[in-house]
Amino acid sequence: MRLTQGKYDLAYVQNRLRIGAIHEQIDLPIKSYLGMYNFYLRAVSNRLSEAYQDQPERGRVTFLSLMKLTFLDIGLAIDTYINSRERTIREQQEAIQELPTPVLPVREGMLLVPIIGLIDSQRARLLTEQLLGAVRDNRAKVVVMDITGVQAIDSKVANHMVQTVEAARLMGAIVIVAGVSPEIAQTMVTLGIDLGRMTTVGDLRSGIERAEEILGYTVTRTRSKTSAGQ
Repeated sequence: MRLTQGKYDLAYVQNRLRIGAIHEQIDLPIKSYLGMYNFYLRAVSNRLSEAYQDQPERGRVTFLSLMKLTFLDIGLAIDTYINSRERTIREQQEAIQELPTPVLPVREGMLLVPIIGLIDSQRARLLTEQLLGAVRDNRAKVVVMDITGVQAIDSKVANHMVQTVEAARLMGAIVIVAGVSPEIAQTMVTLGIDLGRMTTVGDLRSGIERAEEILGYTVTRTRSKTSAGQ
């Protein structure tokens, strides 16, 4: 009804922009929004054909005017829809980037660094500073860097990881990179990253086992008292 009232001022535009934002908030797919307009235009086209049976040219001109308004409406709504979606994604990415990256002492001489979310150059630098400080404070010999929760890395971050491994090695610590996904492995190979200087394993469990082996730990399984009694 608002579409055909004939007043297309700033208030009208703001109303359409607000509707576009609401569509994004309720996760209405764009294809559903366009499908509804298609249904609307077909219905109006049939009504116009009936109303202007004796004046088909007037009916055609009227329908073209309605199409012009409709595309203006669609453009405003979808622009805001896309902007709202991009803002939501950007806020989520910023929240992920702000996630703390703890450096956890697991055993004497062993540190665990679980990394989750997106890694950019700034976060990679902060990670290096935290890691090297923890290596010094804990006198660590082995660091297990778990990147299972990392979806993708670029060339800058990959090279920064190599530099971090080298810096830790100069401080006397071996870095084991665990949880390397097939996608990240392929990316690093494609980018020509020197993997020969990095110790990598497929998952966190393998990384911890490898670290324990380097430190000389031996893990044995003992039966509980209940099991022994039975």
